[in-house]
Amino acid sequence: ILAQHQDITEDLTISEGCWMPRRVDSMAVIVVDALRFDFALEHLPKSIGSRIAYEEIGKKQEQQEQQQPLQQKTRGQSQLYKFVADPPTVTMQRLKGLTTGGLPTFADISGSFGGANVDEDSWVDQLHNVPASKRGFKDYAQNQDAEAKRKVQMAFVGDDTWVDLFPNQFDDSHPYPSFNTRDLDTVDDGCLLHLPRLLKSFGSKSMDNNEGTATSTKNDESFFYEVIVTHFLGVDHVGHTYGPHNVHMDAKLNQMDEVLQTIFLKIDEAVEQCQVVFVFGDHGMTEDGNHGGGTVEETNAGLFAHYSPGCGDLGPSLDITGTEIGSYSEAAFRSVNQIDLVPTISLLLGLPIPFANLGGVVPGLLPPLHYHTDKDIIIEAPYMATSLALNAAQVWNYLTTYSNTASKLPESAISDLESILKKASSQFRDALAQKDTFDSMAYREACGLFKYFLSMATDLGKQVWTRFDTTGMIIGISMLVLALFLGVPYTSIRGAMKEAMPTTKTSSSRVGHILSQCMKFEVLTILGAIILHCVILTFSNSYIISEETMIMFILSILCTFTSFHYHLNQISTRVQKSTLPSFSRQSAFIPLLVAICSRMNNILISGHGQDPIIRLHWAHNAYVFIFSLFVLGIMRIIYNYTKSFYFQLSDVHTMLDIITVISLGCSWIEKRSLDMSRHGYFTSRLALLLCTFGFISFVIQLSWDKIFLKSRQSDNNAFLYKTMMVLWKVALFMITVTGPSAASSFVLIIFQVYALSILTFDTGRNKRGAPLLAMLWRLSIRHAFFATNHACSFNRLHFSAAFVATETFFFAPAGISLFLNTFGYDVLGIVLVATLSRVSNRLDVWSWFCFYQMIEALFSCISVSIFRRHLMVWAIFAPRFVFAAIFLVICMFYYMFDGVVISTRNFNDTKEKVAKD
Repeated sequence: ILAQHQDITEDLTISEGCWMPRRVDSMAVIVVDALRFDFALEHLPKSIGSRIAYEEIGKKQEQQEQQQPLQQKTRGQSQLYKFVADPPTVTMQRLKGLTTGGLPTFADISGSFGGANVDEDSWVDQLHNVPASKRGFKDYAQNQDAEAKRKVQMAFVGDDTWVDLFPNQFDDSHPYPSFNTRDLDTVDDGCLLHLPRLLKSFGSKSMDNNEGTATSTKNDESFFYEVIVTHFLGVDHVGHTYGPHNVHMDAKLNQMDEVLQTIFLKIDEAVEQCQVVFVFGDHGMTEDGNHGGGTVEETNAGLFAHYSPGCGDLGPSLDITGTEIGSYSEAAFRSVNQIDLVPTISLLLGLPIPFANLGGVVPGLLPPLHYHTDKDIIIEAPYMATSLALNAAQVWNYLTTYSNTASKLPESAISDLESILKKASSQFRDALAQKDTFDSMAYREACGLFKYFLSMATDLGKQVWTRFDTTGMIIGISMLVLALFLGVPYTSIRGAMKEAMPTTKTSSSRVGHILSQCMKFEVLTILGAIILHCVILTFSNSYIISEETMIMFILSILCTFTSFHYHLNQISTRVQKSTLPSFSRQSAFIPLLVAICSRMNNILISGHGQDPIIRLHWAHNAYVFIFSLFVLGIMRIIYNYTKSFYFQLSDVHTMLDIITVISLGCSWIEKRSLDMSRHGYFTSRLALLLCTFGFISFVIQLSWDKIFLKSRQSDNNAFLYKTMMVLWKVALFMITVTGPSAASSFVLIIFQVYALSILTFDTGRNKRGAPLLAMLWRLSIRHAFFATNHACSFNRLHFSAAFVATETFFFAPAGISLFLNTFGYDVLGIVLVATLSRVSNRLDVWSWFCFYQMIEALFSCISVSIFRRHLMVWAIFAPRFVFAAIFLVICMFYYMFDGVVISTRNFNDTKEKVAKD
C-alpha cells in the first residue's frame, strides 16, 4: 500500500517505523488506578469535562480552527471511551493485559503479591529492545554512540507493580509501594514530585543541563523521553478505605483533575509535533470501593485520549465505523476492550505488535498518517485498512501457532475465523487493485471485515484461552466422591431414621403423633437444606451472589422449626418444671436467639474492614464500639471467674486480654481523629503483640499440662475452658485486624455460641438430632463470614487488615492478618464444634459438620468443572470453588488433628488409668 501510493508519501514528515510509519512522536500513559467511567465523565471537569464539551458543543470554534493553518491551532482533540476490562479486575493482571495484549486468567492472581515478571512479548519490552533508528528516529540511524547512550528514553513513576512486571525496561524509574490501602498520598505525591521534570523533557530533543536524571545522561542535551508512564494510586486506595462516595474521594478526584489539566496543557503546546496522552483506569470499583470481580462497576473503566494540535484532524479516523458491513461490524468498532490499546500503542510508536496480542486496533485512536487532498477531504481509509490487516495477520499467526503447538483450538471456531479473514483479505486485495480510486468503498469494507475478525478472535480467546486438565478434574472429583462415601455417618443416619419412625408409645397420644410427624419433617428439612445450600447453590451464579440471603433464610427456618419442636417436647413430657433438665424451661426460645442474633448482625452492624474514621457506620461510633468492648471485657472476666480453677495462670491471661481490649479502644479512638498523623499504630501493635504472646504462652503451658486433652468426664470442663481461652486470643486478634464493627459483631456471635452450646449439651427428650445441630452450627458460622462484609469473591478481601498497625507491607504478618480476617470465623467455629461435640459426647455432630463441608466442596468442584467455559466462571464459579476448597482444608486439617493427636492422647490417658487401676 505504501509503495503503491509513493507519490503521496514523498512529502511525509512522520518517520518510518517497523511495520508501519509511526504516527506520534511521543506518548504519555497515565494510569489513574480504579478510574471508573463515571468518574472520568462526571468528576474531572477541568481536564476531561472541558475537552468533552469542546468536542461536542464548541463546533463553531472547531470549524474556525480547522480553517486555520495547522501551526496556529492551540488546542488538541480528545476522545472519551468506555474501557472494558476482563476479570479478574486486579491491577497486576490488568497491567499485564494492557502491555502484552493477552488475557491474564484467574490463575495469575497469585502474582498480585509481587514477583510476577512479564516474560512475554509486550510493547514495553519492544520499546526497550528495538533500536530507535528502526522505530522511526532517523536522526540516530548513523549514530551508534547515541543509540548506545539511550538518547531516546522511557520513564516511569508510580505504582511499583510496573517495576515488578518490568524490572529492567525503564531508563528512568521511580516506583512507590502500593500495598498499603490506607496510604492515600505517598504514590501520588511521588508522581507529582517527578512529573514536572519528566514533562519538561517529554518529546523534546533538548533540555536544561541542570535537570538531568540518570547519571549517564545528566549533561547530555540530546536525550528526551519518548514515553512516560505514570500510575496514580490514590483513587483506588480512597475507594478501599472510604468507598467511592466520600469527601476523601472528592478531594482526590479534584487533585487528579488539576494534574491532568497540567499535562493536557503541556500536550497542547506541541503544535509541530504529534504528542498523545492516554488517561485510563486499569479497572473500576464497586459501590463499597472494592474490585477483583466481573461486575459492571468493576469492568467499566474510563479511557481518555488527548492529542496535540500537531497530530492533525481525527475526523478521517473517526469516520471509519464499519457501517458498510453491518451492525455486527459497527458493534466491533464501538467496543473498546483494554487489550485493544496494545496494538494501537504499538502502531502509534512504530513498533511491531506483540506476538501474543489478541486485541484489535482502535481506529478512532489513530491520528491520520497521510494526507491526500481531494476537494479538501483528508483520506485515511487505505492506511487504516493496512493497520487492521497487519493486526489481523498477527492475531491469526498467533492463534494458528498456539493451536498447532500448545493446545488445539476448536476446529469450527478456527474455520469460521479463517473464512472471515479470507473474505477481508480478498476485499483488501480488490481495493489495492483499484489504483485510480484511493478512497474506494472497498477499503472501508475491508476495515469492517478485519475489525470484525479481530473482535471474533478476542471472543474466541476469552472462551477457550485457559487450558483445563479434564483428566485431573475427573481424578479429583472421584477422590472427593470416595472420601464423601467413606465419611458418611451411617450410624447417625440409622439412628435418625429410627427416631423418625412412629412407635406405639409415641403415637398413642395426639401430641406424640405430632411429635413423630415433626421428626419426619426435621429429616426432610435437613435434606432440603443440604440440597439447596450444598448442591443447588453451587450451580447457580444468582444463588452464589445471594448466598448470604439464602443462608439467613435457611437458618431462620431451621431455628423456628427447632423452637417449635422444643415446645412440643415440653408439652409431651407433662412434668414439673423443677424436674426438667437444666435450661429446658427456656430451651424453646434458645434456637430463636440464634436467628435473632444473626439477623441483628446482618441489619444493624456494617463497616467491617473499613477505617474507623469512616463515620457513616453506626458501629464506628465511639460510644458503640467502646460499649461493645466493655461487654466483651465483662464476659471475659465472668467466664474466668467461673472457670479459673482449671488453670493456674488464668488471672494473668485475663489481665492480658483486658489490656488488649483497652488498647483496641484507644487505637480506634485515635484512628477516628481527623488528624491523619494520629494513626493509632502503637496501640494496635500492642494489642496484636499481647494476643500473639498470650496465644503462644498459653499453648506452651498447655503442652506441659497433663490435664490438657484428656477425655475423662472430670476433665472435660478443663479441656473446654482451655480451648476457649486459646480461641479467645484468636478472636481478639481477628477483632484487631477487622476494625470497630467486629467488636459489636462478636458480642452477638458469643450469644449465638452460648445458645448453640445449650442445644448441643441438651439430653433426654430435648436432645436434638446431630444432622440438625451440625447444620445450625454450619449456617451460623457461614453467616458470620458473610455478615462481616466477606463473600466468596476476591474483591471482598479486606486488604486493609495488613496495615492496621504499620504502613509497611510485611509478607508473613500481612498474610496471617488477612487469613484470620477472612477465614478466622471458620477456624473458630470448626474448633468450637469439634470441642463441644467431644466434651458433650456428641461426636456425631462433628461428623455431620464435616460431611456437609465435603458435600459443598464436591459439588463446587463439579459445578466449576462443568461451567469451565461459562462466561462467569472466573468472576463467580471459580472464586466460589476456591473458598469452598479452603473451608474444606481448614475443616479436614482440624479433623485430622482431632482424630490423630487428641484421640491418641485420650487413648493413652485411658490406658494409663486402666493400668493404675
